[in-house]
Amino acid sequence: MRRIVVTGLGMINSLGLNRGDSFKSIVDGKCGVKRITCFDVNDFPVQIAAEITDFDPNEVMNPKEVKKADRFIQLALKSTKEAMLDSGLLGSDGKCDPSIADRFGVSSGAGIGGLINIEKNSVTCFEKGPRKITPFFIPSALVNMLGGFTSIEFGIKGPNLSSVTACAAGTHAIIEAAKTIMLGGADRMLVVGSESTICPVGIGGFAAMKALSSRNDDPLKASRPFDKDRDGFVMGEGSGALILEDYEIAKSRGAKIYAELVGFGESGDANHMTTPAPEGEGAYRAMKAALNMANVKVDYINAHGTSTGYNDLFETMALRNVFGGKENVPPVSSTKGQIGHCLGAAGALEAVISIMAMNEGVLPPTINQETPDPECDLDYIPNIARKAKVEAVMSNSFGFGGTNGVVIFKKI
Repeated sequence: MRRIVVTGLGMINSLGLNRGDSFKSIVDGKCGVKRITCFDVNDFPVQIAAEITDFDPNEVMNPKEVKKADRFIQLALKSTKEAMLDSGLLGSDGKCDPSIADRFGVSSGAGIGGLINIEKNSVTCFEKGPRKITPFFIPSALVNMLGGFTSIEFGIKGPNLSSVTACAAGTHAIIEAAKTIMLGGADRMLVVGSESTICPVGIGGFAAMKALSSRNDDPLKASRPFDKDRDGFVMGEGSGALILEDYEIAKSRGAKIYAELVGFGESGDANHMTTPAPEGEGAYRAMKAALNMANVKVDYINAHGTSTGYNDLFETMALRNVFGGKENVPPVSSTKGQIGHCLGAAGALEAVISIMAMNEGVLPPTINQETPDPECDLDYIPNIARKAKVEAVMSNSFGFGGTNGVVIFKKI
């Protein structure tokens, strides 16, 4: 079986426009949650999100092309360019070498896709009529256009895949990319998870489900994974990107190798549209599969940790079960308290964060850990980052519909 390694990383979120600034702010315990500025929220029950307020899409796209791409695609181009540059696979023309293009693919993931443009053009249709809908609407909103735009941008001509599995999409995109390389369908894959749904229908819809925190008067404290007083997640936006590559090929070109992907697991709950299976049974099976495949000792877990009642409790229960008791569970943290829940981008972002934590020897904190929940009784690295020797990390992602994905990386 071909070994899969990570040779490039990129991310953008509410705490930074690149992986370095983002990770430093996360380690420093900063929070990117604030009052929403991109639309008028006065009439909304939820008025906060982890919004990116200083991103200019003209920096990554031709200004004439910006209107053709929804914001989730624009964010993806930012993170993918960083990852591609980091990997050393971009030529001076901004494209990959034509000699590797056919064996270089894209695996993308998003939970919803172009919700901003879907909302905008729906309003246009009803208020002004169908003839006023922009011809760029459909291509700008499709999830698979993440792969479409990035493949065009970098001249990548190999397999072009998309995962649309709610909040597990970014992790499933990593898994699908790994499978493609393992089966010989490509030698390297650009993985990207991206999401931007901070818009009236996005915030309104999740608020109607009672899924979001309503701490409008204290946004920095709103997302509090595993805390007793948690009252819902905070919407985030962002994008994470990774370059996965066959180990022998990466080694032969002298690439910098951040990590090896040694395990992954997937499962379905078959339980409820939005509520996880009791005691995290589905999450348990996905983690168990990943651990069995990896056969390594995990030193840190980046939890799904959404700051919702059921997720945090059931993920904790699943972790206790899969590791054979709470005393055996390695340190766990959720970075969603800082950058919000970025839905389909979360898995890709958190994989990047986990790999950086392993390489830099520092475990990100779970902020807003103020009131212990007796049922959430693991070591969640409360409030302050922790230096540690880390040889292997696990990242969990669980989505609506009961779809679960887990990946494990180790040092090489």
